[in-house]
Amino acid sequence: RATPTPTRSLYLMPKITEGVQFPTGPEGKRSTLATGVAVFAAAAAPAGEELAGAIRKARKTWRQEYPEMLTRLVEAQSYSAQRAIAIAEAGLAEIYSTFEFVRGGEVVGVEAAMAAPSAARALHTATVAGSGALPTSLSVPYFGDSLSDQVLVDQVNAWADYGALEPAGAAALCAVANSAEWRDLRGRTFVALGATAELGPLALLLQCGATVVAVARGKPAKWAELVSMARASAGTLVVPLKRPASSDEEIAAAAGADLLTETPELAAWLAETLPALPKGATVGTYTYLDGELNVRISLACDLVCSSLVAKGLCAGVAFVQTPSQAFLLPAGCTEACDESYASSYLRLLRYEPNARPAAPVADGEPTRHAHDGYVPMQGPNYALAKAINHWRAVLARSRDGLTVSSNVAPACRTASMVAGDNKNARAVAAALAGMGNFRPMLVFNAETVAVLMGMLLIHDVRNPASVASPSTPLGHPLELLSAQAFHGGSFRVGVKPAALGRLFAITGFLFPSDPRPTSAGQLQRGSSAESVA
Repeated sequence: RATPTPTRSLYLMPKITEGVQFPTGPEGKRSTLATGVAVFAAAAAPAGEELAGAIRKARKTWRQEYPEMLTRLVEAQSYSAQRAIAIAEAGLAEIYSTFEFVRGGEVVGVEAAMAAPSAARALHTATVAGSGALPTSLSVPYFGDSLSDQVLVDQVNAWADYGALEPAGAAALCAVANSAEWRDLRGRTFVALGATAELGPLALLLQCGATVVAVARGKPAKWAELVSMARASAGTLVVPLKRPASSDEEIAAAAGADLLTETPELAAWLAETLPALPKGATVGTYTYLDGELNVRISLACDLVCSSLVAKGLCAGVAFVQTPSQAFLLPAGCTEACDESYASSYLRLLRYEPNARPAAPVADGEPTRHAHDGYVPMQGPNYALAKAINHWRAVLARSRDGLTVSSNVAPACRTASMVAGDNKNARAVAAALAGMGNFRPMLVFNAETVAVLMGMLLIHDVRNPASVASPSTPLGHPLELLSAQAFHGGSFRVGVKPAALGRLFAITGFLFPSDPRPTSAGQLQRGSSAESVA
């Protein structure tokens, strides 16, 4: 799971009963399973009753069946551009019409809540201007080294040659590494929802001179770090406050707002704040929480984003995506999967191949293949949270004409995955340590991925010919989500990733492997223990 991760323990106790909530069912209970099935069945309706009915029928075994059902939903989207858009619209419409917002015991629909922010909860604003200079080059930390200039370009191409990064993604990264002009983000505004996420772009954007509106919960120590970072950068940090503040210490103490429970007020604050900032804001979603909270926080971000789009206050939206979802595969991936599977000893043991048969398409449409990257341990709530992102990305670009940066990040060792209060931390750490035994799978450290994803964001907003730009023709709307994927090998490995799960963990315990492809075509082996440290 390669997703931006803020600290989760704040949301574990006590249980949050306010703010964005799953809908109340007939018996007065909020069922995440029933809601998820209903949402995906509604999304499937434009493709016909067969798939929608199959999803509803799978309710009792949804945890086991959702990966196949949702991969079939992506295959249904791949039928045509029109169907892809219709499915995204239907899924979001079901969510918006059923999810609720709770405040002080009063329950209303989420759209009604967004239309009535509380004046008593209105947020204030602080601006933290940096005094640093723009960097002359861009540096990417990589297992103790620092990659920049031609060394960085060579390493990016090595990852692509190995099969962990799609060629379009490699070209995008190299273009940013080579262009000081593109890296100069002065006069550009970005909104970071979940600004403290491990894989978020905040640090890089400030470093490059951008104005960044940062939204995260109130944690004075963390905000003090962000304020200090901003002061030393070439950029400007704009912060929501609970009360007016002037000094850096006062700002850190008063900064922050809760996306889950203050969603209407945050949207109202942004609507007031953005017009005074450099035009053309890009609104990025970088949040992650456990279980059902992940769906709720994803919807909260979407509510904020869609409200700004409706008001014409943003020029684009951005996401960092995980490879553990279903995608439309870029050209060459299916052939790479087939070649890898044919040479794998696991084929003889009847492990499930990664490549799927071609999806049905409309007359005259080219052959398309979907990829099932779902990891059952993550669960159906995780899939629903990411579907909200995918559907919004498709609609924002293909229907609303916005620039959309939506790039897949590789598996990486975030704190939420391998440490802290994650009950599966030991197993996940072992699986990550074993992935490298199955070429072309690679695992990275979070500090590396954060910079690389930030570079792809810069490319997408700076290059008018990028796949993110609505003026760039796409063969299909879903190509937006996977064309530049830095999937870490999951799009091109021979065996289906979910089928490799146990082998990842077993080999990770017994034979940890951390391959590092080089520009010379060689393969260095690092220590997974070193990587975690």
